[in-house]
Amino acid sequence: MRGHDGNHAGDETEPEEGARGWATTLTGAAALFVLLRLLAVAHYDWHTAFALLHTLDFEDAPAIFLGTFMANRVVSTVLLVGLTSFTLLAWTARGRAGRRGRAAHLADPRRWLGPALLTAVLIAMVVAHIRSYRSWGLLVAVVLLALVVPLLGRVREHPRLGRVVSAVLRQSKVLVIVAALVCAAVVSTPWVPLERVEVEDGTREVHVFDVSPGFVKVLDADTREFHIYREDEIRTRVELADH
Repeated sequence: MRGHDGNHAGDETEPEEGARGWATTLTGAAALFVLLRLLAVAHYDWHTAFALLHTLDFEDAPAIFLGTFMANRVVSTVLLVGLTSFTLLAWTARGRAGRRGRAAHLADPRRWLGPALLTAVLIAMVVAHIRSYRSWGLLVAVVLLALVVPLLGRVREHPRLGRVVSAVLRQSKVLVIVAALVCAAVVSTPWVPLERVEVEDGTREVHVFDVSPGFVKVLDADTREFHIYREDEIRTRVELADH
């Protein structure tokens, strides 16, 4: 009985340790993501990155992450194509697994409500992207994925190809983290909108990173030089749609 109880306790602690391990990994990846974004936006100038660091707060990490992908048209297109692929794969696998117990699957909202909400958000993002950028290539890619990805469900039944597809799906979390870090390191587009400001010595295009009482901290869009202006030095500010 003791041995049985000990094994049972060990089985319960394994998922908890795995969850803690993933939480630690995600925390480290988030910190590394922010650091790489600072360096990339500063064009890998240490002093500029250091100046930008002091415009951030701890709660800015989600805004930096989302802003990275929303500010760059190419990156956001690739992201949406990747999310569409993973979502279709997940629904395909869920549909094949739930055929035997479809009634029980539909009766339990916890099994389908989360994926359904994520799918709705993804559809909204795709529609907004297409309307904003007239990115008809994204629409074509989504339609093709909707036709091709379900076929991978049959591919998984193949003895060799099925192992490859299953291995990719098992490592999807790692692949997503690596892709996000690579994107953070190479995308130099800041996560804040581009603005045209009029100051005493002319008009400049800048990214406003912080507005504190009496001062405005900006990054020049062309030279990537960091400036601090007094509020009374800035006459007008106009946000530009094209980031």
